[in-house]
Amino acid sequence: MRVLLDLGYGPQPGLWPDVSKVGRVDALLISHSHRDHAGALELLGAVGDPPVYASDIVRRLLPAGLESHSLPLEGVRDVCGLRVTSGRNGHAPGGIWLHLDIGGGLLYMGDCSVESALYAYDAPPEADTAILDASYGDYAASLTQALPAFDAMVDAGPVLFPAPPAGRAPEIALYVKRSGRGVPRIDEAVRTAMLRLVHEDSACLRDGVAEDIAAIAKLAPAIGNPEGIMIAAAADGTSGAAAEAIGRWEGSTTPQIVFTGYLPPGTPAERLTRSGRARYMRWNVHPRLSDNAGLVSDIRARTVLPAFGDARHLPAWQKAFAPARVALKGPVTL
Repeated sequence: MRVLLDLGYGPQPGLWPDVSKVGRVDALLISHSHRDHAGALELLGAVGDPPVYASDIVRRLLPAGLESHSLPLEGVRDVCGLRVTSGRNGHAPGGIWLHLDIGGGLLYMGDCSVESALYAYDAPPEADTAILDASYGDYAASLTQALPAFDAMVDAGPVLFPAPPAGRAPEIALYVKRSGRGVPRIDEAVRTAMLRLVHEDSACLRDGVAEDIAAIAKLAPAIGNPEGIMIAAAADGTSGAAAEAIGRWEGSTTPQIVFTGYLPPGTPAERLTRSGRARYMRWNVHPRLSDNAGLVSDIRARTVLPAFGDARHLPAWQKAFAPARVALKGPVTL
């Protein structure tokens, strides 16, 4: 049996995966719906057109006519004779990590976060081999440590945060409300995503947050003139209300424009931060090095494959994950 874990596009525009040497697979397992993990499903035919397995929250977003099957947010199911355990990954609506009962256990974290105040995170079981979300490399600062700088930024005057509706946007909005700053201004994409979180996607939320998210979705004003705290899609400024706002305000000194995630090459996010018109402040939605080290220890991993990160961090990974072996190239025997 051959299983493919995620099939994404990007994150920078035009970056498609090369699947020409993958061959035929029996099943595609999707960790979450973000395009860099599920945005290349049109390439399914090149890997044998396998059935797709994902949480029901993610399955609702898949292209019509695609053969798909349900994976639980928390639970176990059989995939082509293979026992697969899944749990919430703390990163996105319907996002899950995947534990495959093969060898001493293979754990694929996809993207994940233990810091989110919005999305629930379930601790995974032990596994000999772990594919980690190492996109932050050796980054060490917690979200709590970054919040004073965020507070100073938003209190200084109007600020626009381009952010993904199914990710940082509702997280930032939740913090704004809970910090006593009222509700931010949001675009319709963010409002729609929040309403979906409260209703269809509530099972992926932490306890006690649905009421706050519902209040924000109901009470938040639309984005008009530069005023207060504004949150709009898309995260890199290439489309949506964020692109429209940037087009109106790029040539002026207000509002502040603050990007909080990856800055893809060739996008307004990269251009504006490089020119100094926009600022960058990381809002953690991926694990820090210490989070990954704790996970490796908890699951008693013997081999670690750091995914999505830069190989220059290898010495830091080797030190943090010891005595586990760190592998950057395959094959890895399970």
